[in-house]
Amino acid sequence: MDRGGQLIRRIARRLVRGRRLAPEPPRPAPRRKPYGTVPGPPLPPVENTLSPDDPWIHPPVAPTPGHVDLTDRVRPRSYDLELLEQLNEEYRDKPLVAAPREFSEEALAADAQRRVRWAHNMVDLSNQTVLEVGCGGGYETWSIAHNLGSDAYGVDITAQESWSQLEGERVHFAEADLTEKNIYEENTFDRIISYTVWEHVVHPHKLLEETYKILKPGGLQWLRANLWAGPRASHRYRDIYFPWPHHLFSDDVINEWDRKNGREPEGSWWVNKLTWNHYERYIHDVGFRLRKVQFQTCEWDEEFYQRFHDILGRIPRTDLERDFFLCVLEKPA
Repeated sequence: MDRGGQLIRRIARRLVRGRRLAPEPPRPAPRRKPYGTVPGPPLPPVENTLSPDDPWIHPPVAPTPGHVDLTDRVRPRSYDLELLEQLNEEYRDKPLVAAPREFSEEALAADAQRRVRWAHNMVDLSNQTVLEVGCGGGYETWSIAHNLGSDAYGVDITAQESWSQLEGERVHFAEADLTEKNIYEENTFDRIISYTVWEHVVHPHKLLEETYKILKPGGLQWLRANLWAGPRASHRYRDIYFPWPHHLFSDDVINEWDRKNGREPEGSWWVNKLTWNHYERYIHDVGFRLRKVQFQTCEWDEEFYQRFHDILGRIPRTDLERDFFLCVLEKPA
């Protein structure tokens, strides 16, 4: 046999048998289906199904009941500037938040100390690599590094002037929106904390996904956020004293009230409309394990609720009661 034929046969055998392929890179673990959407076993078949042609027994004809008057329960009302001013005057001596926190540098530093102790006593922030999402001025981030010996990182969508004075060898700040570009490597942080930031996030599910990626397996995320349906979600409790103003009044009305009182109009603060049920589903969908959850509520005002039931009655009472939630999430090892 000529050499050309032998060469062709060798090539053919290689094509038929194939060469050993390089091993494929490991595939990521399959994502869990969204919480509550996994169907159970199939329903048993119905033996005696009905068709439109089957005989059907009809009930006896009864007189149509008269119109039920619901005007005492659901009556038209003008949720206007006059009503806002009336309610604010009624609640001036019994405000929803009796002593709102200050925004001075001293008050912010004291708040940072309280928050860091709170989170540390639940998830141990000492000698860890810690990220604070929505770090604001950076006082919590600085405190974690200098009081707990951790390598502390703070990220916010807006840079703050205070960062230049606070950053150092173990204090790092970055201006970034993690939902658009995650600037951190996967499996970087032992702990992630966030204090009343998630309610202001446009894509909260995406942000949970990104924090899951950069948290180490076995790491913990401490998360506290305001809930939209709660009585304080407007963030206007310093000058609007009654509960749930963001449900009763449009931003146009609140802006009109601001202008009348010589203030720059700001309406209700922007808060996404998530309830705890949304968060719970997102947590399971992303893959976190929920280790702890607790809720903060205000004293329930039954008279106010009944008085404005035409609006407030459309929202589940459980959601109206819940002002804040605090949860601890774990990335499975």
